[in-house]
Amino acid sequence: MDVLLSSDKIRNTCAEIENRLSTGKNTIGSGENHEEVYSRLNWAREVIERENMVQNVEWAKSTLKSKGFYEIDDYVECWKIIDRWLQAFGMLYYPSEISIADNSMRYSVYSSEDVIKAVNDKHENPYHSLFDEHIMDSLTNDGLDLLGISVTATSQVMPAFTLASLVKEKNRDIHITMGGSVFTKLIDNLQQNHLLFDLVDSFIVFEGEHALLGLIEQLNGKKDFSKVPNLVYKEGKRIRVNQPFHIEDINELPTPDYDGFPLDRYLSPRRVLPLQGSRGCYWRKCTFCNLHVDNLKFRLRNLDLVLEDIDRLKEKYSMEYMFFSDECMPVKQLDSVSSRLIAKKNNIKWMAGVRFDKGLTKDILSKAREAGCLKMVFGLESSNKRILSLMDKGIETEITKNIIDNCDKTGIAIHMYVIVGFPSETREEALETLDFVISNDKFLNSKGSSCLACLFELEKHAPILRDPGKYGLTKIGHPKHDDLSLGYFYETDGGMTPEESGEVYEYVRSEIDKRLPIFPYNFSMSDGLLYLDQQPP
Repeated sequence: MDVLLSSDKIRNTCAEIENRLSTGKNTIGSGENHEEVYSRLNWAREVIERENMVQNVEWAKSTLKSKGFYEIDDYVECWKIIDRWLQAFGMLYYPSEISIADNSMRYSVYSSEDVIKAVNDKHENPYHSLFDEHIMDSLTNDGLDLLGISVTATSQVMPAFTLASLVKEKNRDIHITMGGSVFTKLIDNLQQNHLLFDLVDSFIVFEGEHALLGLIEQLNGKKDFSKVPNLVYKEGKRIRVNQPFHIEDINELPTPDYDGFPLDRYLSPRRVLPLQGSRGCYWRKCTFCNLHVDNLKFRLRNLDLVLEDIDRLKEKYSMEYMFFSDECMPVKQLDSVSSRLIAKKNNIKWMAGVRFDKGLTKDILSKAREAGCLKMVFGLESSNKRILSLMDKGIETEITKNIIDNCDKTGIAIHMYVIVGFPSETREEALETLDFVISNDKFLNSKGSSCLACLFELEKHAPILRDPGKYGLTKIGHPKHDDLSLGYFYETDGGMTPEESGEVYEYVRSEIDKRLPIFPYNFSMSDGLLYLDQQPP
């Protein structure tokens, strides 16, 4: 992002657009899309010139790193400027698109053949030139032996394999390993997929601390990769998966080390660092969710170590704001952490993901607020009793209402996720959840409230797949060429069809957005945390 937002990049992009337009309409693009490509490049040129992008992007960057960040009108305008610039830049690679929210190509991230095509498509893959011009020299000229690339979201798949391909072109001796939750969910797919091993030497699945250490030891020694835990690699013509999978003792792990991260380049006036107090989900029952796959069992980190982590991060990185990145913090842990932070007078502002657990009392919420908690993130998903039962959420709407009320009384902001289109859900049931959100004045009027509606997706490894008939699922499948599929298309014998769910989802999202503006709280959790504290630098 730092490179993309540089003045040199904007000027060079503008020159490239001018160069392409000067060659004439019929020489731009291919096939029947000459007119479309020419039109989009024209739009990009007009936007860059009209909005004086070089100066405006510089203003946006400096504003977001200063006290101007806290002026909401300026904050919104900064991100709109950056978004328009990214869209304009993306026109060089049409039909690929880039924005502050996402990046997309016409190639599918769920198909290894498409991944290979995207990696080799210099005309439509923006990462090819970006990495080649700005990253490759530093990676390949420093005697690098091992390159690790983490992929935690599908939006990172194309950039990751593009980088891997470029590195292999320069130096095939560099061992490239990829890790992250995406590949943990694709272990069985990787065993059948030889194409990706032309770009990558190995994959690390599940947890990576001991795996990465073991890989380094073998690269320095006998290269016996069978001894590296959690490794997927190719040996001759066979793809091997090292089992049993290693589960980390999180009490043996050190405090997170953020050295090497360009923390000062982030578009924020203050640092918000993530910290885990646990791994996995202690509930592990939600039928729609496959996050349990990432961690083979739930583990709590010793409370003394968590407090030690906080002290070290404060000292080393001047951390004032923190996000507990646990999937959901148990109530007892929340209570204990809060008590210890109060006793230490730590003066850290933080947020955490929790459940609408009946044990989350007003007293515990009050204690958390006194300890510096400014916001909690909840999965509401639905307020309909039947749907909640099918989801196996283990929450009750009356308890949820009570917790929302107590958060309001104690001064803790709330973010809620809702799901639209769970199999067999009717339009009326979906709108019941919408009404629960938009009719709760205390929630809507509380500072920092946010809510994100999500369209149900039938994800690989979700418990719902163990008994699809129970949920009225029929004709489950995915496109034949999608050998990296993380989900399925489906039909139902009751409730809304997937198409109807999509329409209702758009309506629910628009109704929520009318009442809860996207910026800043629904746009960025970390930015929202800073806004709740309102302490300019």
